[in-house]
Amino acid sequence: MDKNEAIQKFLHPESIAIVGVSKDFTSISGKPIKNLIQHQYKGNIYPVNPKYEEIGGYKCYPSLVDIPDSVDVALIAVSAKRMLSIIDQCKQKAIRSIVLFGSGFAEIGEEGSNLQNEVLEKAKEANIHILGPNCVGLLNVHLSLPMGFATSFETNRPFISGPVGFASQSGAIGFSLFGMAQEENIGFSYVVNTGNQMDITTLDVMNYMVKDEQTSIITGYLESIPDGEQFIRLAKAAKEKDKPLIMLKAGRSKLGQKAALSHTASMTGSDETYQAIAKQYGIITVNDIDDLITTVKVFLNQKRAAGNRVVTISNSGAAGIAMADYSEDLQLNMITLTEETKRKVADLIPTYGSAMNPIDVTAQSLKEQHILTDTLKVLLEDTTIESIVFQTTFGGELGFNICKAIAEIDAKTDKPILVTITGTDELTGKGRRYLQQNNIPVYKTSYETMVALSLLVQYSTKTVNDVQVAGENIYHTDEIKERIWTEVKVKHLLTNFGIRTPKGVLINKVDEIETMKVDWDIPKVCKVISSDILHKTDAGGVIVNIQNEQELAVAVKEITESVKKYDKEAQIDGFLVEEMVKQEGVEFFIGVKEDPQFGAIIVCGLGGIFIEVFKDVSLRKAPVSKEDAIEMLMELKGYAVLQGVRGKGSHDIQALARAIEKISHFAANQNGRLKEMDINPLIVLEEGEGVLALDGVIVWDEKIDHLIESL
Repeated sequence: MDKNEAIQKFLHPESIAIVGVSKDFTSISGKPIKNLIQHQYKGNIYPVNPKYEEIGGYKCYPSLVDIPDSVDVALIAVSAKRMLSIIDQCKQKAIRSIVLFGSGFAEIGEEGSNLQNEVLEKAKEANIHILGPNCVGLLNVHLSLPMGFATSFETNRPFISGPVGFASQSGAIGFSLFGMAQEENIGFSYVVNTGNQMDITTLDVMNYMVKDEQTSIITGYLESIPDGEQFIRLAKAAKEKDKPLIMLKAGRSKLGQKAALSHTASMTGSDETYQAIAKQYGIITVNDIDDLITTVKVFLNQKRAAGNRVVTISNSGAAGIAMADYSEDLQLNMITLTEETKRKVADLIPTYGSAMNPIDVTAQSLKEQHILTDTLKVLLEDTTIESIVFQTTFGGELGFNICKAIAEIDAKTDKPILVTITGTDELTGKGRRYLQQNNIPVYKTSYETMVALSLLVQYSTKTVNDVQVAGENIYHTDEIKERIWTEVKVKHLLTNFGIRTPKGVLINKVDEIETMKVDWDIPKVCKVISSDILHKTDAGGVIVNIQNEQELAVAVKEITESVKKYDKEAQIDGFLVEEMVKQEGVEFFIGVKEDPQFGAIIVCGLGGIFIEVFKDVSLRKAPVSKEDAIEMLMELKGYAVLQGVRGKGSHDIQALARAIEKISHFAANQNGRLKEMDINPLIVLEEGEGVLALDGVIVWDEKIDHLIESL
């Protein structure tokens, strides 16, 4: 039984055993059976506890092996130390799916981690799949089937079913969010808490939801990414099926990462890398529970935005101004209305209103309700408008009637309509709930509305490029002889990619200067070559503007003395004598880092001191296409410098994008052997002139012998 089949069994059991069950229905071990009874579970329930004869009207068994019938799922509410014997019972009884509530595993340290590994190994041998430990349970909302002790299970109201699936490492956050979303009439398909993720992970559950026909929106709370490649495959599959993947990722700060580790034994990974992966593969990221609910609402009616061109209607000029302000920050285009649309709107609204975008229909629409709805109809006819935001403060019957009219109009158009209703629940709640019931995104503030629209636009317009790694690998077994490749070898590599480097000569000692064949009409730069000196300027390893052989000899001597003073153990391999670059350009850098979760990550940004000062960088998982590379560049605050500022012409952005593309394919081809790569500075010359690499270094994985054998 694979994980997908196991999750199907977890969510659709025909029989459930509860091990360690208690007669105290207020306790953690008593709540699971109480919840099953309360929500009228139709399958067979088997309490297991040698202390009791019966619980809740059900016969109680001393152990799992004493149950006379087959069991689909076992809910385990016993101490961690008893788990090995419980696994033996499950194996004997052919129970293949267990939910492990208890803590005391990897989250408590080495002893717990060892026990967790032992339990998992034994479960694998018996073909048993585990949800948990440190788990509060799961819920099949369509079947009103709660399996666990989450507080949200204890409601007397029916669960609202719908298209939203939720997988969460945290039970408290997961089921709290579920309860809050239910209050806003958001229906769910499944809610699953994975806890420590000993076996079944959040990614496994979300992968199941991608394939599930009853789930069209997938949400998750993650403290770690257990498998980076699986995460990317999940994102691609969700995007291909047009199922928004909405993630709340914890552990963004160092303190948060530390807390996550103690919480569920999760290694959260670099948030910077995670955010880049999310952007690259069309994953929607949110900051908290409220944001997640806000985002879910905008996807419930299944509409997509053709682009970012938006128009707003309001009966409040101030609200319109606020939405215009937010739109700029959120990359929404508050477009200028066409003359025809403007004229039609002006004919509908009072003369003291505004037919400009944002449109102000004024409070006169309080008396003449049709002003709002007729204006909405006019805007829907305009093909230049891609989304509409409707804001009102009207409550009571008038507000309710307007909401009914909006719902009728919304049902007849593919364009997204988002509504902001500002006011108390007493006055506006009836209309708001009507819109919710018709899956029209409705919010209480203009900011929430515009954020939701921005995320809808981002998702709708994002194309995920499935870039395949270029097959050719020009690196042979005997080439990786040193862990660190210095500038000379890196530049030779770059020339194979078509990336230019300055003309240069490598010398090993001063005596070789007389035999050099160089053009002294062009000033030279002399740089130390040493695998022990990666930052040459810090060690005094660079001297520029050398005019002749005599000055070069002095430079070599000075560099040698300076480097030895900086690091007396440093091994000097030689001195690179190059032509100084006369062409003006923008200093840039291209880098690669090997991420433990996601593999090779390509990084770029303005070079030189700007890396440390501004930290203006863009990241993607390698490999990337040229189009992806241009998108990376456009994300940078420094992109304007590449385009040309203060009368200077634009620089060769196309050549820079090609360089990023080629280096990314090289990095992806190394299968984890490349630890770091840094091309800095890379001079981006004027448009049509290409790029010029002035320095570079590669650091291979420390296990050189293994690397050479694997090539």
